[in-house]
Amino acid sequence: MENELREIRKQLRLAMNGVVSTSMREKGIRYKLNFGVPILEIRQIARQHTPDAALAAALWKEDIREFKILATFLQPPSDCSLEQAQQWVREIPYLEIAEQASRNLFSKLPQAERLIERLLANTEDEYARTVAFLIAVHRLAEKQPIVLTREAGDSPETAASRGIVRQDFIGECICSLQNPSVAWKEKQAALSALKFYGRQSPSNADEILGCLSEWSVSDEPELQEFYNDLKFEFEYYR
Repeated sequence: MENELREIRKQLRLAMNGVVSTSMREKGIRYKLNFGVPILEIRQIARQHTPDAALAAALWKEDIREFKILATFLQPPSDCSLEQAQQWVREIPYLEIAEQASRNLFSKLPQAERLIERLLANTEDEYARTVAFLIAVHRLAEKQPIVLTREAGDSPETAASRGIVRQDFIGECICSLQNPSVAWKEKQAALSALKFYGRQSPSNADEILGCLSEWSVSDEPELQEFYNDLKFEFEYYR
């Protein structure tokens, strides 16, 4: 594995872009090492290596932007437990890594819906709910349903102790959008999830707009904007 890590470092150095890495650093995105390699090139490098859990773990633990993104490509979904996924979510440093992990790995897990549920119940970790919505976006884009249920054998008390308060995915999106204390990245992820849900069918779109009808005349400009954005989106896809 050490030889493979050295080869990856060599490939990244050959593809590095100092202008991009400097720009990211000036925007406050600071890693121990950032090669500034575009995502498409990182994906091409990943294709030259066999997916392997040990290699992915070694890449993920480093404070190197491209290593973390490569880890999301090279971690086999079938070998990624819910506990490992949750640990990675806790260690996400920036939104770009959240987006890549959600797209390349988390949305492909056999227990992706269970992971969504657990992350929605997690209000402690900065990126947990954002990642939950991003996973939903990618699953919905692949025409896969989002069904949140209690784990087998859970009593209501057990579910409550795990922090599961709501099973309604749309309701979770709405909660994030209307909560003034929620970070913008989470709101944007929730808004995207509603858009992709509404794209599935006219009835889905009508369901969402019906739930948010009061926002169309809200005194809160942000809520009006969310409603109008969704309405415009659904009219385009009809």
